[in-house]
Amino acid sequence: MYDIYLYDRRVGHLVPRGEGVRFAYDVDAVADDRVPAISLSMPKRAELYGGKVAKAFFANLLPEGAYRRLIAQGADVRDSDSALLGAIGGECPGAIAIWPERVPRPLVPEYATVTADALAQLFAPDNAAARVDAVRRGRLSLPGVQEKTALMQGDDGGWLRPLNGAVTSHILKQASGAFADLLENELFCMTLADGARLPVARVGFPMSRVRVFCAERFDRVRPELPAQPAQPAGIARRVKRHQEDFCQALGVLPARKYEEDGGPGFKACARLVLAQSALAIEDMAGLLRWAAFNYLIGNEDAHAKNLALLYTADGIRLAPHYDLLSTEVYAQLQRRSAMKYGRASSFSSVQISDWKRLAEQAQLSWAAASMELRRLSADITAALPSVTASCEQAYGPSAAYWTIGALVGRRLARLNQELGRGRS
Repeated sequence: MYDIYLYDRRVGHLVPRGEGVRFAYDVDAVADDRVPAISLSMPKRAELYGGKVAKAFFANLLPEGAYRRLIAQGADVRDSDSALLGAIGGECPGAIAIWPERVPRPLVPEYATVTADALAQLFAPDNAAARVDAVRRGRLSLPGVQEKTALMQGDDGGWLRPLNGAVTSHILKQASGAFADLLENELFCMTLADGARLPVARVGFPMSRVRVFCAERFDRVRPELPAQPAQPAGIARRVKRHQEDFCQALGVLPARKYEEDGGPGFKACARLVLAQSALAIEDMAGLLRWAAFNYLIGNEDAHAKNLALLYTADGIRLAPHYDLLSTEVYAQLQRRSAMKYGRASSFSSVQISDWKRLAEQAQLSWAAASMELRRLSADITAALPSVTASCEQAYGPSAAYWTIGALVGRRLARLNQELGRGRS
């Protein structure tokens, strides 16, 4: 059995059941109105959560695919949700932490200094074992199929490796060698999104000599109060902010994250935002801009796990965007979008009627939706030259900038043409 913590308070326990899990809130957590639920899919109640609902939330905290199997092997545990969560669930997305029952949870975070040479070696292409070991020693549960780890950046700008579930500030991931310029691709698309005024995670290189994708975590924030005397100075200056991805909030298993596999489409995502956001109109416009941006850059992998809800002091909001990259520039991939755009299953077939259907699903008037689309088009058009130049300067030359930029230019022309038709 495993203890489940939310914001460093124990709120329930997890019980293995075959390949799945069952979850129950503690009695005092249910009775205390100050304790929030861990997920919209699992409101507080005395009864046990089992089956698909509990499995969906907790499985979505874990790595996927071959990397998951590699971590299970490196941690010397069975490749099951419960065994993996028990081994690496100390530092999870959001404010969740998972510890084996009767194993004391560290009260003071522990870190090891990471030199530039050590960081470069950690992300050497042939050093997957070291990355797995960093995940195991840090007890880091990081979703997704790419190899990744998480570090803490000290106030002096240096990097520290977390040990035994210590809080982190940045996620670093290894680009797959199967796709050319994947690192530059994602850096460019995320930088372009920022230039077009979409809320995104801050990205870059951790060090100039270490060419690896690095994103600052939006679910870790600097505390307003100074560090406690027991905390190492200049290190543990982040606190957790809860979040959950849309699959967790909707009770969808990670294997079903694509709409064609039965996962959430745009309509289901829009309904979630409308029902839960503290500023639903603003976040619905943001969701539409996210969908349009993915269309413009050719991101066919924009599924529901790439959207999240962030629990803020002012209520639930649509989280900053992440995992923005162009898949369409890789000819070997299938030309099918993760979510339908209206009735269109591929970007090449999106028409004005599909944009109007998205607006309807978002409960936005066509006048409001078309204004958002035109504004995004203008913002990207203005940002594209400077973003290309800044990426070349910061990350070095890459054909990806120009290939994606050309695709964006063609899509912008098509979108503006469709918007022109929408006036009639």
